[in-house]
Amino acid sequence: MSEMDKKKALVTEEDFELDELKNRVCTQEDGAVVVFNGVVRSKNNGKEIEKLELQRYEGMTESELEKVKEEAINNFEITDLVLVHRYGELDVGENIVGIVASAPHREEAFEACKYSIDRIKEKVPIWKRETTKSGGSRWLDRKRGEINGDD
Repeated sequence: MSEMDKKKALVTEEDFELDELKNRVCTQEDGAVVVFNGVVRSKNNGKEIEKLELQRYEGMTESELEKVKEEAINNFEITDLVLVHRYGELDVGENIVGIVASAPHREEAFEACKYSIDRIKEKVPIWKRETTKSGGSRWLDRKRGEINGDD
């Protein structure tokens, strides 16, 4: 993941490895590393899913993800944080989002990780469209993952 070499808030079409993300934020002083990995599920609201398309608002998506990272670092006593969100067409089981928080203690790392995914859902302009195995497609609500439209 070449773009990942320098950035800790990244929006990309490339897949990522959680161990690589972990290695970017861990220090020997950390006693906790919390990882969140969102993946494409095979079923949603009773429908079998074929694929998930994620669209972004280029420029703004990256800027808002960076703001989420900074908020989490400033609001929690963590050592570091990395956020990666993919866009494009993804198959069932593929990574969508990766968040890794490192901290001296577990509570802050857990809170920073949860805060980050909640803020991503609230602030970061990424839209999801599911294609079902029956051939239909439907847009998902950004915050709750509920259906907007029909199959």
